[in-house]
Amino acid sequence: MQYEMIATSDAPPPGPERRKRRLPEVEALIGELGPDAVAKVSLGEDEKPRPIIEHLYRSAARHGKVIEVWESGGHLYVELGTAGSD
Repeated sequence: MQYEMIATSDAPPPGPERRKRRLPEVEALIGELGPDAVAKVSLGEDEKPRPIIEHLYRSAARHGKVIEVWESGGHLYVELGTAGSD
């Protein structure tokens, strides 16, 4: 898994479905995630999105953050959310 931070305006809108392994990259991503950035996650050929999404949500909970995750164009996008927005 690799990720880069992009401006919120450069991220596609979340799709109608928002989906939910503890990896060092996931912990780093959540630690870096701020209010004015979206993480664009590129999965490796052998990686499936579901486990990565679950790890993102678990890591966010450990960091006391609420996140939104969506998939578009073969990438995952992660941004800070607001509590009670679902």
